[in-house]
Amino acid sequence: MNRLIEIGFQCVGHWKLDNGRPVCELTSQMKTPNILYAFVSNGEIKYIGKTAQPLKGRMASYQNPGPTQSTNIKNNANIKTLLESDEAVDIFVLPDNGLLHYGGFHINLAAGLEDSLISDISPPWNGKFREKTSARPSNLESVLETPSSKSDEAPGQSIETNSKNTTFQFQVRTTYFNQGFFNVPVKYMQAFGSDRDRIEIYCGERQVLVQGYINRSVNVNGTPRIMGGSQLRQWFHENVEIDNPVNVEVISPMSIWLQRVGG
Repeated sequence: MNRLIEIGFQCVGHWKLDNGRPVCELTSQMKTPNILYAFVSNGEIKYIGKTAQPLKGRMASYQNPGPTQSTNIKNNANIKTLLESDEAVDIFVLPDNGLLHYGGFHINLAAGLEDSLISDISPPWNGKFREKTSARPSNLESVLETPSSKSDEAPGQSIETNSKNTTFQFQVRTTYFNQGFFNVPVKYMQAFGSDRDRIEIYCGERQVLVQGYINRSVNVNGTPRIMGGSQLRQWFHENVEIDNPVNVEVISPMSIWLQRVGG
């Protein structure tokens, strides 16, 4: 997720169910046109698209698809299926800041990147390049990130901790292990930042840094889900087993340190 953030993608909203219908909630970029967007569920990109109209208008087409709009109908159904399975569906965007030019001509960033990203990533809801790139990964992070260092090879940044920091434990459930996230217990929910805030996740004794974000919309009680994506999933796989406990030290509302218990 590090490179995803570094190249300018930002989480600007999410989908939720309202009376059984997918409804889009945006927190920013509503009126931004010429934008590249992605639907992401637990760190995996499901769909990439671009729009020349304001983002809010494009999302409304997915929310209320017309009878002949096959792409909108399919994505509406795909989003609904995930939401009904209690899976988060977040909206990431890469807005065009207007600074990219060739000679005296402005280059549309969204139009220039869309085909390349779809071709390389082959998101399951796009289908356009699926046969051509069926062997490629469907995880956006695996394409946009630099190869992440294994926890036993590269140290992270040094962080300061003290005895007053909030600490708690969670068990690495199967979904956490496979998708790279974990839920915060209700008792500790106020120790974290707001929905969509970025969070620094330091992992292990070597404090390898994973850039994640906080999702407070997926759990009905508003407790944070800490989304670490493929890099957190990799750390889980290399350091813990399913149902093992992990200790969490809350350094700040947007910074935590994870350590496996017993080593």
